[in-house]
Amino acid sequence: MNLEQQDMRQRPTEAVAMEADRWLARLHSPECSADDRACFQEWLARHPTHWQAYNHAEQLWSAAAQARNPEMDALADAILLRSRQRRQSAPRRTRWLGWAAAMVLMIGTAAGVMKSGWLTPEPAALTYSTAIGEIRSFTLPDSSVITLNTDTVLQVSMGTHARGVSLQRGEAQFKVAHDPQRPFTVTTPQVAVTAIGTVFQVRNTDATTEVSLLEGRVQVTAEDARQPSAQRQTLAPGDRLLAKAGMPWVRSRADIEAANGWLSGRLVFDAIPLRQVVEEFNRYSRRKLRIADPAIADIPIEGVFNAGDIESITLALQYAYPVRVDDRGAEIVLSHK
Repeated sequence: MNLEQQDMRQRPTEAVAMEADRWLARLHSPECSADDRACFQEWLARHPTHWQAYNHAEQLWSAAAQARNPEMDALADAILLRSRQRRQSAPRRTRWLGWAAAMVLMIGTAAGVMKSGWLTPEPAALTYSTAIGEIRSFTLPDSSVITLNTDTVLQVSMGTHARGVSLQRGEAQFKVAHDPQRPFTVTTPQVAVTAIGTVFQVRNTDATTEVSLLEGRVQVTAEDARQPSAQRQTLAPGDRLLAKAGMPWVRSRADIEAANGWLSGRLVFDAIPLRQVVEEFNRYSRRKLRIADPAIADIPIEGVFNAGDIESITLALQYAYPVRVDDRGAEIVLSHK
C-alpha cells in the first residue's frame, strides 16, 4: 500500500469531522473544565482520524479569524450574547452549546471561503526525513525532540490543543515536552500512540509497527477498529508492543540497550537470528547483504557494530560463525561454509 492509499484509508468521516468541530467549540469555551480536556485527550487517542479531523477544524478556525466578515461576526456575537445570558440558569452542557453554535458558524464560513479559492490557510504539517544511513534530530516549536533513524519520513502538525505526527516510513524516537493541554499523538497505518510528556520510539516498516517505551507512559490504540488487534493498551517503561496488520498485538520487554544504540549509530545484537541482523544492516546501507542458504538464517549473532559498516559484520561472520562471504560488489552473498 502506497502513502496515498494510506491517507485515503485514514480519511475522517463526516461524523468524526462534526465531533471535531464540537470539541473545538468546547475547548474554546470559558466553561471548559479539566474533565473536558481529559475527555478530549481520550477521544483524540481513540482513532488516528480524530487527530486529522481536529487539526482540520483548527485550520478552518484560523482561516475564519483571517476572513473577518462583519455580518458573520455580528451573528456569532448574537449567539454568544444569548449564551452568556443563559449561563446563570442553564445547565452547563446547554451553556457551552452557545459557544459551539458560534464556533461552527465561523468554521463553516471559513470552509466556504476556502472553497471559493481566495483564502488558503498556512500549511499545517512539516515534513522531516533522513536518507539511507543518516540519523538526525529536530527540535519542534514546543521543545519536543524527534530523532529520525535511517530512511525515515514523517509529518508534524502542531495545533493549539493537540500535537500530531504521521510516521509514514522508518523509525523515530520522540522526547515529548510535557504539556497536559496538548496530547502528543504519533500515528502509523496500524496504531496511534498518545503521550503527554515521555520518551518512546516507534518503528513503521513492512506493515508492522513497533512501539518501545523508554520513559513515562503512552496509550496505544488500533488504527482500524475492525482489526483483531482493535484494542487499547497503556505501556509502562521498558514495554515493547508489536502490531502487525490483521494480527493480534504482541507485548514484550524492550531491549533498551538496542533501542538506545541506534541513537549513537550503533547496532546491538544479543543472540539475534542472522536473518534479522541482515535486515537491520540493510536499512543503513545501499550495498546489501543477502542470505543465499536458508540453513544459516537462524544462527544467533552477538556483538556491537557501527550502523552501515558492512565490512565489520562480514569479517565477524567469516571468522566467528560458519558463514561464507561472497562479495559481488553491489551485494554480499552469505552461505554456509
